[in-house]
Amino acid sequence: MRLFKYLWFHLVMSATGWLPDLRPVLRARGFLLRPSFKTCGRNLQVARRVTINFSNRMEIGRDVYIGTGCWLHARGGITLEDEVQLGPYAVLVTGDHTRVHGSYRYGPRKLAPIRLRRGSWVSAHATVTKGVTVGCGALIAANSLAMRNVPEFAVAGGVPARIILQESRMDVVA
Repeated sequence: MRLFKYLWFHLVMSATGWLPDLRPVLRARGFLLRPSFKTCGRNLQVARRVTINFSNRMEIGRDVYIGTGCWLHARGGITLEDEVQLGPYAVLVTGDHTRVHGSYRYGPRKLAPIRLRRGSWVSAHATVTKGVTVGCGALIAANSLAMRNVPEFAVAGGVPARIILQESRMDVVA
C-alpha cells in the first residue's frame, strides 16, 4: 500500500507539473493526490514542484495549501490540521541523523512527528524540525528554523526561531 501511495503521488505530480498554479489546477491536483495520504480533508491545494517523502504517514485536514517547492519528510508522521498553509519552499522534516564513529552518514535516525495546528502558517523558506508542534493561528516567519514548539497565536522568527509576538487572539485584521 505504501508503494502504491508513493507511486500515485509521483504520477500525479509528474502529470500535472506542467500546468500553471491557478486555483482550479491547485484544487484538482490536491483532489487527485488525496489517495496518497493517510487521511485527507476536502479542498487540499498543492502547487508545483512539491516533494513529499512517506506521504502515507501524513494526515491532512480541510482547506490546506502547500506552496511551490515545499519539501516534506513525513517518515516520523506529519499532521496538517484544517486551514494550514505552507509558503513556497517550506521544509518539514521529521527526522535527523546521529553521529556514529565521527560520521553522520550511517548514524541511526531519530524520528518524531510534526503537528501544525488549525490556521497556522509556515512562511517561505522556513523549516520545522522533528517533534515540533506549531499552535493554532501561529506563524513561522520567512527563513526561520523552528526547533521548539510555538504557542498558539504567536509569531516566531529567526534561526533558531524565537517568539516575536504573542497575542491571546490574532483575529484582528490590521
